Amino acid sequence: MKADLINPFLAAAFDILKRMGKTDATRGQLRLASSPVCGDEVNVAVGVTGDLLGQVVFCMTEETAKKLASNMLIGLPIVALDELAKSAISEFSNMVTGNAVGELGSRDLICSVTPPTLFMGKDVTVSAIDLDFLVIPLQTKLGDITIYIALREAIS
Repeated sequence: MKADLINPFLAAAFDILKRMGKTDATRGQLRLASSPVCGDEVNVAVGVTGDLLGQVVFCMTEETAKKLASNMLIGLPIVALDELAKSAISEFSNMVTGNAVGELGSRDLICSVTPPTLFMGKDVTVSAIDLDFLVIPLQTKLGDITIYIALREAIS
């Protein structure tokens, strides 16, 4: 996967975490992972269609998800990952992917995102047919968030 396709996702993740999650992030070592990959306790998949095809998957522990949701909801205490908290986590994933796709659009790569799908379970696996995932580990004060990106250029 080309760096010029990945950098908008990194920039968007840092920006949304800072503005909405009220936390800074540092990036760990990038790596490739073959499909399928194991998720975490809370996982959100956002599809990408158009000039690029694939998916972006955000994975985190339930504790990290509760802290991120609380910050996104202006400090509302999140004791359990209820529907409001799940909605906030889904929206975080949607905002990061949407902002990245918007930046790619300014480079003449026209894409759309699908609605986010949140699924829970430590034993969940995520597949991308015929694609490897680029794994982007992020460390924040709220906990770790791993972003898996599997994208390819659409065949004309």
